Amino acid sequence: MTTDEGLQSPAGEQEPQPWREPKFLRAWASAELAVGCAALVAIFVSVLWQVTSRYVHALNWPGVGELANYSLIILTFIMVGYLIGQNGHIAIQIIDYLAKGRAFVVVKAVSALCTAVICALLAWEAVALIRAYPTRTTAALGIPVWLLYAVPLAGFVSGTVRAVIRIFTANRPDIQFDAAVAK
Repeated sequence: MTTDEGLQSPAGEQEPQPWREPKFLRAWASAELAVGCAALVAIFVSVLWQVTSRYVHALNWPGVGELANYSLIILTFIMVGYLIGQNGHIAIQIIDYLAKGRAFVVVKAVSALCTAVICALLAWEAVALIRAYPTRTTAALGIPVWLLYAVPLAGFVSGTVRAVIRIFTANRPDIQFDAAVAK
């Protein structure tokens, strides 16, 4: 049974509802997911192109391998914030089964704090890489390398923001991540 305040447990106690992200963060997550899907399609098309070009030599293009590699990098880093925000990141849940009540909230908050610090440090490093190589380009496609470093920067800034939010919402139940119903 539910009420406006939250969920009611079998013991009759009120449990807070899962935290719903504001519209801005949901739009941000949709953009991250769209870029990730585009990168996945680019990987798929690039690999198909490479396989086809082995048999049709007129289609051979050196940039297609580079496109597949950089699309994988983009996919990996742009999804950092999305996965942290949707509770879809890799987690070891042994402590989650042992800690109950306030101890569980503290474990979730400390875990989110560690995630926020690590993401912030990695974002800092991405900025340093952007500053270090402002004029370098990739070999085949000629993409500015600073643009490729901007993708991890965006992903880690997003991850930092989502982790900080998870610190303050640690007392709320987690939304169970289901990749089949990604929203």
